[in-house]
Amino acid sequence: MDSTNTYRDAVLQDRADENRQLRHDAARALELIERGDIEQAKSLLRRISRSTTEQ
Repeated sequence: MDSTNTYRDAVLQDRADENRQLRHDAARALELIERGDIEQAKSLLRRISRSTTEQ
């Protein structure tokens, strides 16, 4: 495997990890909303939003 494939695989793995974390955080925000903890959910969603726009 050459360095181009290794780099591409690393980038794809990083994106997969980021997507997994985003899904986890979104599920957590939904749980907070369902429990009525709207302020905590809003805070989490703002953090998610900042992390995705900084990339």
